[in-house]
Amino acid sequence: MSADVGFLQLLTPNATSCSLHPLVMFEVLDHYTRRNAEDGRVVGALLGSVNSDGSLVLKNSFPLPHDDPSHQDFAVFFNTMSELHHRVNPREHVVGWYTTTKAGDSDAAKEEVGEEDVACHAFFEDKIGDKYPCVLLRVDGNIQSATKMGVSAFVSSPMSLRAGVQAPEVSLGKCFSRIQCNIRAYEAERIGVDFITQNTIGQGGGEVLGTDLEKLESAVMKLIMMIESSIEHVDHVIAGEAKGDTRVGRCLGEAVSSVPEMTPGEFEASMSKGLQDLLMVHYLGAITQSQICFMQRLQSM
Repeated sequence: MSADVGFLQLLTPNATSCSLHPLVMFEVLDHYTRRNAEDGRVVGALLGSVNSDGSLVLKNSFPLPHDDPSHQDFAVFFNTMSELHHRVNPREHVVGWYTTTKAGDSDAAKEEVGEEDVACHAFFEDKIGDKYPCVLLRVDGNIQSATKMGVSAFVSSPMSLRAGVQAPEVSLGKCFSRIQCNIRAYEAERIGVDFITQNTIGQGGGEVLGTDLEKLESAVMKLIMMIESSIEHVDHVIAGEAKGDTRVGRCLGEAVSSVPEMTPGEFEASMSKGLQDLLMVHYLGAITQSQICFMQRLQSM
């Protein structure tokens, strides 16, 4: 009797998480703001790599002129751009695609895969093959009215139905599953993102980055504030005024153990040496800038 009972078969997706670099977010939002007025959404390809544990790293992207894969220019443009990017950086491969929400989408629709996404996802899955899973990144482009950046990542799994254990599979389509998406930034990217989020652009222009000494002073003051906040938290936990958290304690222990042991004299000598190197680089940069300005003046005479 059990042989007459059918069952639904759903494969588990290989990718369980992805790391998103800020560069991809800026490129997606720039593509969305430059779209034509009649276009409801934009799509593009995601470039990156796959780690040994199966997690995806989204490092770069390029836009596509149409959101319909059946358009005659869609595949031609994708193949051309993919080949050009591969020549520049062979380590980055197409690992998926992105799309933005439409202006009239509800909050629930922004968090789900739409029917118009299935055809595009099938196109990119065909291009990627079975080497690694294809990720779909949905980005909420209506950032003017949003309190946070809406980003969702999905991967698909084939869904089939069998009438019995020995019966052939009948494909029913694809089942999309949400995966964890974390923002990951290099040091240079983090500095740029912090500067953009912490400074506003007024009528007189945006804030300047400042000199190297000013940035060093800001970094030292920020470090002092973080140390004082950590000491205050530890004192409150010891006094019983705050509840201890093992995760916070572990992070504080790792931070303290990473500090090298040195005497105050050794620390001062190391700090002085680094400061002298910084001043030397600043001095050489100022001399080079003066020479370039002087040569430009001579050529214009």
